[in-house]
Amino acid sequence: MSAPPLRTSRDAESNDAQPASPGVGGSESGSPRPAAGSVREGGGACVRELGGGARIVTASVGDHPLVLQLLMQAHQAPLAEDFQSRLDEPGYRPSHRLLLQRDKRLLGHVHVANHIAWFEGQRIPVVILKDFTVLPEYHDSDYEADLLAAAESIAAAEGAVLALVRTDRNDWFERRGWIAWRGQGHTRANARTALAHLDPQEAPRRRRRTGVEVRLWRHFELDAIQELYAVAAAALWGPVYRSEACWQWLIGRKAQDQILVAVQQGKHQKPPGHDAAPKAVGYAIVRGSAIIELMSLPHSSPARVQLLAAACRDAIDRGHNSIALYSPASDSLHELLVTAGGAWISDRLTRSPRWMVRLLAPQRWVERCYELWRQRAHLASVARPFEFGIADESGVYRFALTRRSARLERTTSLPADSIACARSVLDQLLIGDLAVARAVAEGRLHVSPAGLQSPLAAVFAPRLFWQSSLELLRL
Repeated sequence: MSAPPLRTSRDAESNDAQPASPGVGGSESGSPRPAAGSVREGGGACVRELGGGARIVTASVGDHPLVLQLLMQAHQAPLAEDFQSRLDEPGYRPSHRLLLQRDKRLLGHVHVANHIAWFEGQRIPVVILKDFTVLPEYHDSDYEADLLAAAESIAAAEGAVLALVRTDRNDWFERRGWIAWRGQGHTRANARTALAHLDPQEAPRRRRRTGVEVRLWRHFELDAIQELYAVAAAALWGPVYRSEACWQWLIGRKAQDQILVAVQQGKHQKPPGHDAAPKAVGYAIVRGSAIIELMSLPHSSPARVQLLAAACRDAIDRGHNSIALYSPASDSLHELLVTAGGAWISDRLTRSPRWMVRLLAPQRWVERCYELWRQRAHLASVARPFEFGIADESGVYRFALTRRSARLERTTSLPADSIACARSVLDQLLIGDLAVARAVAEGRLHVSPAGLQSPLAAVFAPRLFWQSSLELLRL
């Protein structure tokens, strides 16, 4: 059975994002979602007037049927049940949707959803553009570009530092300054072959009586699963924060087939003579033959292997021939499945929808990542203050990492230690999506003097972006 359809959805809106002006390289003018102003019939407000009688407006409750009709036409799929379930998501408001209209006809739509995302321990306000859809006859038109620009401006004005979108129209977004995150994909293997490879590895652990048991979860364990996700996601690069209400909504949608939980038996948690409930150390969310999400406590490799083996057994019992793993690309389980005869399937090669990013506020991103860069500089023995100049097509800037802060600011002259590159390459460097040595070898990044390359690579070490597929599942 093929992998489940992965589409964009909406998580619980965060209130952490504060209004702010766009930083260096961000949108030129930010316009917050109007709460009042040019109110149209139905209760929404006009965001931007366009030529030819078209305009961009915020949606109201009465627009939901039109939006559903547009999305069904675009995806050629029945989406009524899924669409209705997303209206119940915590924090959802119809005004989070922007509509592109001409006369009374709906030409396009985008859901501008605020979130908080984890970036290696740092909480960053982001916006996800969900269900960005325009009628095929208006693809590559000025109207489509205006809808994207309006969404970017609103996101920047409301405090988002990054904008994210999952799309199969990568070239169109790249021409407008967006970047495709590298390393996106999943691993697929024959379930029986994978299980035969995993069983010998489990046997020694069973003999050692590690005390880890994998079984179906129980509803009262949702708090434990939420805690596991919070611990594991905080150390990754890009997953969204989930509130308790969001977890209840996600699980209540029942887009998944089952949830497996790995528990450590209580006798290993407390001294003899004390009763203790089993402690959850990992979980796996499964749909069909795909492991949509697999999280565990740090240093819980045995639990991860056992969860994978249990998912393989369940896939076989359900008549599936293969097993697919949608965990972060850095997960060692991918290598385990490849060793068992599986293959890494890149979204880029299969032309599947990919996550793309736009850095809306570089200055705020630099400030937010100070603690992360400070730690990296310390581990690599990079002396501070660490300063260098930046030259791109938009001007000259100076980056400074001191003992108390990180700053990116415009300057009039280029320091002796400097880099020169295109704006897109600079954004990749800042968001951890650039291998410095490779970019220098390919001529996309020019570093002067050559000794600057090593500290650059240490402070701006690349990380592989990941967001869970659970939010993307359609009902």
